[in-house]
Amino acid sequence: QGDEPAYDPLQRFLEMFEGATAKSLKAGKTEELLALPLDERLKRRIIDGEKNGLEADLDEALTVRPALEIVNEILLDGMKTVGELFGSGQMQLPFVLQSAEVMKTAVAHLEPHMEKSDADGKGTIVLATVRGDVHDIGKNLVDIILSNNGYNVVNIGIKQPVSAILEAAEEHSADVIGMSGLLVKSTVIMKENLEELNQRELAAKYPVILGGAALTRAYVEQDLHEIYQGEVRYARDAFEGLRLMDAL
Repeated sequence: QGDEPAYDPLQRFLEMFEGATAKSLKAGKTEELLALPLDERLKRRIIDGEKNGLEADLDEALTVRPALEIVNEILLDGMKTVGELFGSGQMQLPFVLQSAEVMKTAVAHLEPHMEKSDADGKGTIVLATVRGDVHDIGKNLVDIILSNNGYNVVNIGIKQPVSAILEAAEEHSADVIGMSGLLVKSTVIMKENLEELNQRELAAKYPVILGGAALTRAYVEQDLHEIYQGEVRYARDAFEGLRLMDAL
């Protein structure tokens, strides 16, 4: 076997999806990609879920702009397009997941090159994907961006019940709680979590930032703002999360 590529079930599924012409299409796609200017090519890699050649392109991009700028201005722009295509039904979930994987790989490659902000000790945030939800790419991106800007981030992972979130907040003396979710039912869970904070009389202690594809700004800033006795804010993406943290 030696040189055989690792078995990738998602890739296998997509090849079945694409049919027998997948290989020739891929070759054409590679040529097409290489003809694009670097920034456009990186964005396309995210949209097309194309990992081959990604790291070489990122290294080239690093010679002309800082890592955080590459994430902020190019890669996130690609993910925004993916979100729009998925939202309008032009892109199916397996392809969205593939794009998210490429985003994850790109951010991991760039992370060592991100300058840590000197302003250490700006504050602590506990981050969690809520109970019943396994989606963590957006949350992990928030983790990276905040960590690289001097915040102490306690990322407790996916499927976290409110009790675990509050335990972590207590244990790490958190200044802010961040909750994320992609599923529609996660919006209901977030509402229940805020009600739980009210009941425990913790609303005044913890401002809450909410994010994830399931939420809308109106739902958070109107409906949830009305029920939560503390501060609750909506972050559309990692950079809005950073701006909110800086303001809190």
